[in-house]
Amino acid sequence: MFIPKMEDYEGTDIEPTIYTPCGTIASESGLPTRSKTSTVGDQFQIELHPLPEKDGILVSVIPPKQPKSKINHVPCDIVLVIDVSGSMGCDAPVPTTSPSERERNGLSVLDLVKHAARTIIETLDENDRLGLVTFSTEARVVQNLLPMTKKNKKEAWALVGKLQVESMTNLWHGILNGIKLFDDDERKNTAAAVMILTDGMPNHMCPVQGYIPKLRQRTLPASLHTFGFGYSLKSGLLKSIAEMGQGNYAFIPDAGMIGTVFVHAIANLQSTFATWTSLTLTATGNVTLAETMGHYAKSKDTKTTDQSQGYQKQLTIPLGNLQYGQARDIILKYGPSEDDTCLQGSVLATLDCRTLDSSTNDMFAEANIEAATTLSKDIIQYHRTRADICAFLSSIFPLNSVSEHYVISGSDVASVKYAELEVLIHVIETNKLTDELNSSLLEDLSGPNPRGQIKLALSSQEYFDRWGQHYLLSVLNAHQKQICNTFKDAGPLMYGRDSPLFIKCRDRLDFAFDNLPAPRPSNIVRDRDGHRTVTQVDVRQYNKSDGVCFAGECLIELADGSETAIQNVRRLTKVWTPLGPRIVLAVVATKVEAYEMCRMGELVITDWHPLFIHGQWRFPHDIAVERELYTGTIFSLFLQHDEVPEAHAVRVGGYLVVTLGHGIVGAPSKDDARAHPFLGDHKKVGHDLETLAKDQEGRHISVGMLKDTKTGLVYGFVPTKKVGAVEVQVLPCPTVSNIEK
Repeated sequence: MFIPKMEDYEGTDIEPTIYTPCGTIASESGLPTRSKTSTVGDQFQIELHPLPEKDGILVSVIPPKQPKSKINHVPCDIVLVIDVSGSMGCDAPVPTTSPSERERNGLSVLDLVKHAARTIIETLDENDRLGLVTFSTEARVVQNLLPMTKKNKKEAWALVGKLQVESMTNLWHGILNGIKLFDDDERKNTAAAVMILTDGMPNHMCPVQGYIPKLRQRTLPASLHTFGFGYSLKSGLLKSIAEMGQGNYAFIPDAGMIGTVFVHAIANLQSTFATWTSLTLTATGNVTLAETMGHYAKSKDTKTTDQSQGYQKQLTIPLGNLQYGQARDIILKYGPSEDDTCLQGSVLATLDCRTLDSSTNDMFAEANIEAATTLSKDIIQYHRTRADICAFLSSIFPLNSVSEHYVISGSDVASVKYAELEVLIHVIETNKLTDELNSSLLEDLSGPNPRGQIKLALSSQEYFDRWGQHYLLSVLNAHQKQICNTFKDAGPLMYGRDSPLFIKCRDRLDFAFDNLPAPRPSNIVRDRDGHRTVTQVDVRQYNKSDGVCFAGECLIELADGSETAIQNVRRLTKVWTPLGPRIVLAVVATKVEAYEMCRMGELVITDWHPLFIHGQWRFPHDIAVERELYTGTIFSLFLQHDEVPEAHAVRVGGYLVVTLGHGIVGAPSKDDARAHPFLGDHKKVGHDLETLAKDQEGRHISVGMLKDTKTGLVYGFVPTKKVGAVEVQVLPCPTVSNIEK
């Protein structure tokens, strides 16, 4: 439902107290009109939902699902501000399945950042502009903000390639120079952003007053987004800068996450519906309000930065950018009445923003706090839990006097907060909600590896000090802003999944990162004899996710020459292989939903499951031209052991595809994509299958793959064996990239 502007009702005799529904607007007749959730998703609206417990209210800002007209992406003005200090020249370790198997290919961290920058360039067009700034001891404008015509894209590509490491880390001047590139007239209907990447702590020319107070003195022409790479970070500062600039902060723990973090950051920008969004909540009667999702640095002076900690008659909450298809949901709690009388009154929500499609830029809605909500228990509890998680994480990182986040004092921060987390998890589990949204939050808190990273980050002081403090601020940002920031965490993967434009932009960026020419290594790699070596670079190793196999409806050839759907195959079924009949020892089943897969004729297969075509073992990702979102069960097979790899291949959908434990380990080559240290090792796979529960048909239940925390690469299955009945879990899967790498 379209919600009119405030001025549309000036001069009327409509009284606020007559608003009764959850998120109502006034009709011309003066009667209340219930706001309905749009099922088409093409309207911009606010909804107010007083909570059933009468202790607060849920405010939902709902952008349109997609643009009015078909577009590739929203026009963007992007300034990349890149740290070129000395540490950016360090090796970017090649992801491997074992921390002890360290491999070098000569790529530095800066090489991969340059590749990410070129990925961005590749997906821009003449309606976009790109600027480039580097900072070390000094900041330097490498390229002014220019339209990305074919000529300018070519020049920008070359300039990125010439970037070299220098010395210090003058972050402040890098930010200033990035902002100054926007000094010309602001472009309308454009998403503007300064994206700042650094791998260290600022150590040169830092503003004495503090970064946030200095930034408050400026009118920002673009949102500020910060990216922290590695473990030597001042991540609290980076988070505060992003909050002040109404942008996002993301943590890149290692080289393996560079691709996915940048891909998601740009995809979110390219699917922007509105910028500089501000939500003001005003309470009437004896109602007062307080925020529930933690501390954050604001554009106002320090005296008002902590208004979220007290009850107010009016709150103003900066929401920053809104994306198509992704609502922003804020839980507010009511303060107690001064004289212990019942709370009576209403809450008025006023929204101000800059829409990029010429929609209305301001709107309002009001609800009486006694009104009943139409939302389900599952949805309400999901937002309550999300708010509780944000409040918990935020409590670890309060704001100091200059509005920078810092870690609370104490030598045992991790153990203290771990105990608090256990209590929070217990409370959440007592709700016994198993829907996808609520389950995703619990997965992030305490799920089996590779999920449960929040709990893992607090499980030891060593983990917290090394990577946990940086990661927790990043996942906090994702939940506060409701953005999908990587392929990694289950909770953030729920955001953006209903936005066709975001998904399209993410897929295009993901494909570009994986398929652009590999960056030229800056660091020389030598063998034991001192000779320079040449290593083939596969950037897909730096843009990872996980998953396996082919769709259950695909037909597999049996030993007698007949065919059956692979979902009918069981243990001891005899299947055809190039070397004759072989017995199936195990079937692995994984339920998926909206999982992106490759279609090749009658074969529906995951991106990185090797198949034999044109005389070579290739990845479907490299050759398939048709893709689809698949919901159902995908399967993989484990055959009886044979020393010859060709005995570990079956014909599915008319193609020869590899099975688990085929015997080829090591690194994949351009001629044979099968090699994998875990998936190719028959003994390791067989042993790991013992950790998986079985369904009633005897098939092994998989819910995902274990990945090395340092390299991010697959080394086993997530265990599912437990006492009692087990159901096959539906994975909340994103678009899949680099599944088996």
